[in-house]
Amino acid sequence: MNALGIDLGGSGFRIGVFNLATGALVGELERHAHGESTEPEIVLSAVRSALEAINWHGPIGMGFPGAVEDGRPITAPNLGEAWVGRDVGASLQPFHDGRFALINDADGVAVAERQFGAGHGKAARVLTLTVGTGLGTTLHENGTLVPNLEYGRWPHPTRTGCLEEHLSGRARRVEGLSLEAWAERFQEGLAHLEAELAPDRILLYGGLMEHWDIVRPLLSTRAELVPAALLETAGPLGAALATQPL
Repeated sequence: MNALGIDLGGSGFRIGVFNLATGALVGELERHAHGESTEPEIVLSAVRSALEAINWHGPIGMGFPGAVEDGRPITAPNLGEAWVGRDVGASLQPFHDGRFALINDADGVAVAERQFGAGHGKAARVLTLTVGTGLGTTLHENGTLVPNLEYGRWPHPTRTGCLEEHLSGRARRVEGLSLEAWAERFQEGLAHLEAELAPDRILLYGGLMEHWDIVRPLLSTRAELVPAALLETAGPLGAALATQPL
């Protein structure tokens, strides 16, 4: 069975069709940048246009950059408050006919990596960090996902603001940090999260992976630290997997 996955982020969205039995991408992964506005109707109009272009009718899963409850966003820090409570599934109904799932985007990444990517090995507690426009955080306990854990919104232990404001890829771009300076900044937050959560394994995903060979020697953890295996397909694949019945 195939399903379509959408990974919605603060700067754009990625969309792809996946074989749910194998995790394989069917066709191409499309990338779409947001325009000047991230208002729901403008973004969802672009999503509908993308679905029309590929003539998709079938199950759709969307990874959303915020906490999700009962199929609707309850937080949307990187897209705007207008998304909170929005019935996203209803806006895309002609394309999925009721087979729609909305999940936290970082949770989608973690699910895809567990099933088809880097996996969990023998680790009982796995922390997955998605470094993008924001900082997505997901925890698996003995293989079970604990949903909607937005640890990126925790206060930074030594700096003003939350962890996400200092650890995200956007923070690096806005402040013009070198990889070395950003890695030092990231290490601060990484150490704090590890001290608070005590994971056995930490999996990193996002734009950071493009520079893994440079960044990895600059990071230190007690837990096993591993890169994601699926690169940019983990988000949309995890969203597609969410369309499957539990």
